[in-house]
Amino acid sequence: MNQKIKYLLLGLVFWFLMFLGWEWWKSHPRVRIMPLSFPETPEEKIDSLLVQSLNQFLIPGLAVGIIEEERVTYLKAFGFENLETKDSLTLKSRIPVASVSKIFTALNLANYALEKQISIDQSVNSLLPDERKLGSEFSQITLLDLLRHTSGLKVGLDINHLLPSGRNKPLELLPESLKTPDQRKKEFHYADINFDLIGYLLESASGIPFEMNSQERILTQGGMKKSFFVTEWPKENFPVGYQRTFLWKRLEPRKMNFQHLPSPSSGLFVTAEDLSKALLHLSRGEMGTFSDELAWLKNGSETPAGFHEITFNQSKFIGHLGAQGGFSSVLAYSPDLDIAFFIISNGRDQDDFRNRISIEILKILNP
Repeated sequence: MNQKIKYLLLGLVFWFLMFLGWEWWKSHPRVRIMPLSFPETPEEKIDSLLVQSLNQFLIPGLAVGIIEEERVTYLKAFGFENLETKDSLTLKSRIPVASVSKIFTALNLANYALEKQISIDQSVNSLLPDERKLGSEFSQITLLDLLRHTSGLKVGLDINHLLPSGRNKPLELLPESLKTPDQRKKEFHYADINFDLIGYLLESASGIPFEMNSQERILTQGGMKKSFFVTEWPKENFPVGYQRTFLWKRLEPRKMNFQHLPSPSSGLFVTAEDLSKALLHLSRGEMGTFSDELAWLKNGSETPAGFHEITFNQSKFIGHLGAQGGFSSVLAYSPDLDIAFFIISNGRDQDDFRNRISIEILKILNP
């Protein structure tokens, strides 16, 4: 064999071994908690399921809330909030819920629209002040288009905000990120930019920062007093998300990054306690705090705009899934089954664990 090829192969082996060592050194072992040996009650069975899931799916920590017949019947957290400090994940731990944030941005828009007597079919540009209006190519986009992801808007790749040194742009600069919408705009194309534009609209039209608007109109009303849309990255006490390492069955930190801060599409941080209160209102429908907002978002349809239909065990639920960086979440409720639940986790869902855990929980609740 040619001497140069030998040296090249040795070099590749050396760097591969260095990579393995580095990946091991900066990662953490999987979380191991002994499940109950013989669970009998539904609560014990769910406890056992969640503890087993930590190990099976390499999840650092997760919190689950369940509502049945308009009562919170289960609310617990398992695992760790931070694998380095070994801080336990609790019901008071703040966890980013990624795209589940869209539900609360939609409710925020509905609340504002009801106050100002705005139709869901009204165009975005007609609501913006003159100095904040978008170009004529955006003039046909309506509120419903944004909520249903039928605006034709797509996000171009912005390398700068993905780099470690990249900075998130303030929401007021969002128009700089807008690309000319696709003329076939009535086709569904899921894109965060739709809900970020809703945030820009609310901030521009009301003159109140989006995060304050959301806090006053929706979060506080729903009992979510410890939850918020993040506006900057705090240097300390910031939630850490994790993902599985490339080769080892271990966990490594995975950072979040948003194109804009606050991020109406993905930037909501919640506690499990807060989320259980909001979900209780959502599951109550016409009897809940958000009844008027949900009616405005439905606009005659079964599913409120901004929410998705999700199927578990052949049963339809209304809600949303979220995934960003090393965090994963799902929130869903079924008026027919009178069941609602959420799962929030500081682990990246690489094994469809949100769906698989949800299905197993429903099997326990409806054997």
